[in-house]
Amino acid sequence: MIHWDAVKVVAWDFDGVLNRNIEDGVFAWSRDFERDLGLSLESFSSFLFQGRFQRAMVGEACLKELVTEWAEANDAAGREAEILDYWFTRDALHDPIVLSMVDTLRLRGVSNVMATNNEIHRTAFIESVMGFADHMDRIFAAGRMGVAKPDPAYFRHIEQALGYQGAEVLLIDDLSENVTAARSLGWQTFHFTEGAHDLLAEALKV
Repeated sequence: MIHWDAVKVVAWDFDGVLNRNIEDGVFAWSRDFERDLGLSLESFSSFLFQGRFQRAMVGEACLKELVTEWAEANDAAGREAEILDYWFTRDALHDPIVLSMVDTLRLRGVSNVMATNNEIHRTAFIESVMGFADHMDRIFAAGRMGVAKPDPAYFRHIEQALGYQGAEVLLIDDLSENVTAARSLGWQTFHFTEGAHDLLAEALKV
């Protein structure tokens, strides 16, 4: 149960919450990657998501440089911009139902921020191309902060930046480990699972 008398700000996760791009654990960009680009999804994923992307996620590596490295080694030299554009565009599936809840909360005077584990390049796309700068009061992203959920330092960074802490912040996230980490710091939480819009609306009283 959410104690609204305490909540000052709602921190929204992006992928799987504000953005409806995950279905049965599969990201939208990956579904037709091979068919549309003629490139190996297995090779690309193995190269990127076994440590390299995690470094980019917290600003220790550059996603564009990593994709360029993979492209040059896999007969796709010069296609790195195309690959990233495909990825970002195919995964740009904002959830209108969730966004309407954000708008309702804003009308009530509740502050809304994004709390995402995205790296800097996709964060910029989300902010400008997808227009989330217009929906959020602040955007907190792992690539800009140098730390990712569920590290407690991620949540402490947000508290310090906003001047709120503990039960004054409500996290809505689709990953249980992030919810658990935030709750351990006294945050209020809602674990959003795929398709649980009615439960979220009930919890938010919107």
